Amino acid sequence: MTTAGSYDFNGYQVLVVGGTRGEGHRIATAFAASGASVTVTGTMMLRSLYDSDLSAFDYESVNLARQDSIDHLVGTIGHIDVLVLAASCNLPYGLPPDEQAFITEAARSGLLGPTFLTTRLRLKLGQSPALGGGCVVNTGAVTSWLQLASTPEAAQRELAESTERAGRNWAGLGVRVNSVLRDARAVLPRQFTPGAEPAGGSRVAGGTLVRSQPRVGDAVTDAALFLASSAAARITGQTLRIS
Repeated sequence: MTTAGSYDFNGYQVLVVGGTRGEGHRIATAFAASGASVTVTGTMMLRSLYDSDLSAFDYESVNLARQDSIDHLVGTIGHIDVLVLAASCNLPYGLPPDEQAFITEAARSGLLGPTFLTTRLRLKLGQSPALGGGCVVNTGAVTSWLQLASTPEAAQRELAESTERAGRNWAGLGVRVNSVLRDARAVLPRQFTPGAEPAGGSRVAGGTLVRSQPRVGDAVTDAALFLASSAAARITGQTLRIS
C-alpha cells in the first residue's frame, strides 16, 4: 500500500534534501501527489543534469559538506512545514585524509551535514502552523554521515538516540523530530526472497505460494508521509524501523 494521495498536504511547504533520485525522489513525489509544494535538493547546479523527472518540484543545489552552501540554502527558504533528510554522504573521490577527517569530525559535532541544516532551519520550522508544528523526518541516508566514523549498526543506534534527544528538546519550540530506518537484516535468505512482483501480489515458486511484500522503499515513503501528517501530531522523538 502506498500513501500518495491518502493524505492532504495542501498548503504545506516540504523540503526533501536528496530528493533527486531513489528513496528521496519517491518521498518527494508522494508529497507532491498529496498536494504539497515540494522543493528537492541535489548536489548538481542544474536540475536538467539529472535523469529523474523533477518537473513537479522546485530545485535547489546544496553541498552538505560546506557550511556556506547550507547557509545559502537556508537563505532561500521562507516558509517550511516539513523537512525530509534523504541525502547520503558522498565525499569527493580522492579527498585528502586530513580534509576527510575534518568533515567527519564536523559532521559528528553537528557543524556540517544533515544535523547542521536541521539546526539552521529550526526556527523556521517552529513557525509552521501545521497541527503538531513543523516536522523533521530523518531517513536511513542520514546514517551514512555517522558511518564516516562508526559502523552501520552504531550509526543506526546513534541516529535513534539523537532523534529521541531532539524530539525531547525541540518539543517546546513547536518542532517534531522522527526517523525512519530500514531493518538491516534480511527477513528471508536471498534465494528465497520474492522477486520484483506487483506490491501485494503473489507468485508460485517450487510449488509454494509466496506472498510478495511491498517494496521497502514504498514502506519508507508511507512512514515519512504518516510522520509528517496531522495523524502523527503527537509523535516525536521516535524511530520507526521498517523490516
